[in-house]
Amino acid sequence: MTLGKGNLKQGAHSRKTRSRIFKILLIQAVICLIFSAGLILVDLETAYSALLGGAIYLLPTLYFADRALRFSAGQSAKRALAEMYMSQIWKMALMTVGFAAVFITIQPLNPFSLFGTFILMQILNWVAQIGLNTRFLKL
Repeated sequence: MTLGKGNLKQGAHSRKTRSRIFKILLIQAVICLIFSAGLILVDLETAYSALLGGAIYLLPTLYFADRALRFSAGQSAKRALAEMYMSQIWKMALMTVGFAAVFITIQPLNPFSLFGTFILMQILNWVAQIGLNTRFLKL
């Protein structure tokens, strides 16, 4: 498996961690879709608000996971930590822009459904990481 610039091979531990994180994100995406589909029974506004809340959580988290878990041969611990911090800053900025864009452009909107699904995705992330991993990997 090759990733990133220069097609450098990724270590076994890094591949395993990356695989687990993306598996968790896939599980969350499926749960978000099922949850939103179920909310169609309540009403369409609630359903698409929930879907948007899940997307606002999942897309920046996917970006963070991809960027922070890239492997670069010879990368120092200092550089890896700097990459984690920058990835987290971008993740928060993307979430902020996502919420702003949704509140500005989508009307009508159910804020309870939007924020509720966002919080549900965060809780699912914690639960899935505890359940699927022997180590807690916070994203």
